[in-house]
Amino acid sequence: MKYLLFALFLTLIANAANLEITAKDFYHKDGEKKAIFSGNVVAKEGSNIIYADKIVIFLNDKNEAVKYEATGNVKFEIKDEKKNVKGSCNRLIYIPDKDLYKLYDNVALHDLLNKRDIYGDEVILDNKNKTSMAKSNGKKPVKFLFKVKDK
Repeated sequence: MKYLLFALFLTLIANAANLEITAKDFYHKDGEKKAIFSGNVVAKEGSNIIYADKIVIFLNDKNEAVKYEATGNVKFEIKDEKKNVKGSCNRLIYIPDKDLYKLYDNVALHDLLNKRDIYGDEVILDNKNKTSMAKSNGKKPVKFLFKVKDK
């Protein structure tokens, strides 16, 4: 059984475009299409990084990662030649083939290249379609901070 778990873990990493995950604990049950990492989890894919208490990786039939769900003390950095975004939230969902990030609960997002910040209860970053959206749960409004040109 330990060999099977290790083999699944190696397959997951090999098939997920250089996805590297470190955690205190790892769990997978045969037949289930997910791998669960918990305890000081760090997931790196290229220059993108997610820190969380727990990350569940959902797999397709080829054991390729099709969705990540991070929960608990989530911190992240999304970085490439066109963006450098850092932030935190309580729950993050990432769908790799759509390059889509869904951030929930107490979201603080900092765009370091464009020097703007977004705070809200739900923020969607759709990198493929180059759109973003923020929502409030009604208790506090969405807050957007950005620099304006000096007069």
